[in-house]
Amino acid sequence: MAEPVTEYCVDRDLGDPGEAELACQAVLAAVLPRVDRTWIDAISDHKDLPAAPRATQTALVQVGLPQGCGDSGLGVELDVRRSDHVSLLRAFASWSIGVELYDVSMRWVAYFSDTGSSISFNVTEEEAAAVRASLGTLPMLTVREMKARKR
Repeated sequence: MAEPVTEYCVDRDLGDPGEAELACQAVLAAVLPRVDRTWIDAISDHKDLPAAPRATQTALVQVGLPQGCGDSGLGVELDVRRSDHVSLLRAFASWSIGVELYDVSMRWVAYFSDTGSSISFNVTEEEAAAVRASLGTLPMLTVREMKARKR
């Protein structure tokens, strides 16, 4: 039986690329061992991408072409068993308009959207502790806590 998970989100709109990168990498480090299926959009809201993410974007489009994703690179499936695909995921996660991660039973594990500014994740207690330790001063809340604050 699968461990119980709790839904969390980073409690801040991460408009700063450095904060978005930190948060995405923290979640990826904690959850990748549990991830089985991943989709990423090779599209960014940033109009002037730096050279490294632009190169990764091009590589993602190339991965997606045989999958029928076309030149847009929308919905590129990455194989997390391949180190080159994991490298692409890590390099572009915070720049993408959408990243979806699922476990083997297709239960969602994490979702990054709007170029890393919105991050939610469905994690075990151990994974949550790892993410929290890596986030530093960036706050994370359970979705239940977030909803209670809005009341």
